[in-house]
Amino acid sequence: MAELLSFRSLCAEDERHTILAGLSLHVDAGETVALVGESGCGKTMSMSALLGILPDDVEVTGGSIFFDGEDVLAYDGKKRRDRLYRRVGFVPQNTSDSLYPLTTVSKVMTDAYVHNHPGIGRKAAVERAAALLSSLGIEDAGRVLSLYPFQLSGGMKQRVNIAAALMDDIKLLVADEPTSALDIHIRRQIEALYASLAGRDRLSMFIISHDLGFVRSVADRVYVMYAGRIIEEGMCDEIFSAPVHPYTQSLIELESMNARDSNQDLPELVSSFSIPDRKSLSCAFLSRCSCRRDSCSCPVEYSRISETHFVRCVL
Repeated sequence: MAELLSFRSLCAEDERHTILAGLSLHVDAGETVALVGESGCGKTMSMSALLGILPDDVEVTGGSIFFDGEDVLAYDGKKRRDRLYRRVGFVPQNTSDSLYPLTTVSKVMTDAYVHNHPGIGRKAAVERAAALLSSLGIEDAGRVLSLYPFQLSGGMKQRVNIAAALMDDIKLLVADEPTSALDIHIRRQIEALYASLAGRDRLSMFIISHDLGFVRSVADRVYVMYAGRIIEEGMCDEIFSAPVHPYTQSLIELESMNARDSNQDLPELVSSFSIPDRKSLSCAFLSRCSCRRDSCSCPVEYSRISETHFVRCVL
């Protein structure tokens, strides 16, 4: 399959820290790819770099991002968003804050669409919005369009944000922590919704999440991120059935324990006061790894396990 999105050795820093340390990953046309890892590893910053919404004190210092054959870093933030808005849809992590409280769902979904498509009238835009809401499992779409965000449940807000992202015939849907802050019942509904979206023709998805159960249900391929770089990648089945990196193994073990007993207190990964040097070529996970050995202090290459499975580890 042809690459639709590609991060190539992307580096980003603020005044004190290295945030992304040579991030490389790709999403093929029609593929669903998940980027997983703990909070602070750089997942959301990678998405922000693509969309041109990095914090003011963070800058890209190296590497490239290609979307649909175009180097998006060649444009500033506003121009980048203008170049991407009809081809990339974005579902933010905090769906409540993304919906303006004094604007109806109808206006949320149609204002930008009408502005960006002068030949399309408001009536046609509202009809498209209603059809999208219906396709996402909202039975009374006409009524929902007349509501304000405070009148919507968490699951309904998720559906509205997804529908708004799909108003244009996009090629890529980017979702940041789509199951965050949802109860278990709504979470399962959203899982099923994204699984159905993954089956749509020509739509690619780039999902950023720490929810491994959700990732397991929707992703074709998975990238595991730690300290600003990819430490393991593979097909979804490979990552979950035969993880190689000790960090990946720990994440999956914790997720499995949680699935078996939701009332059980989950143990934390080995903690360390040592902050990893993200610029170092040695293993950033070294101080927390129970499998560490002397060779881990040497530069660690990205090794091939199979045709589709790679890991940054000496084990």
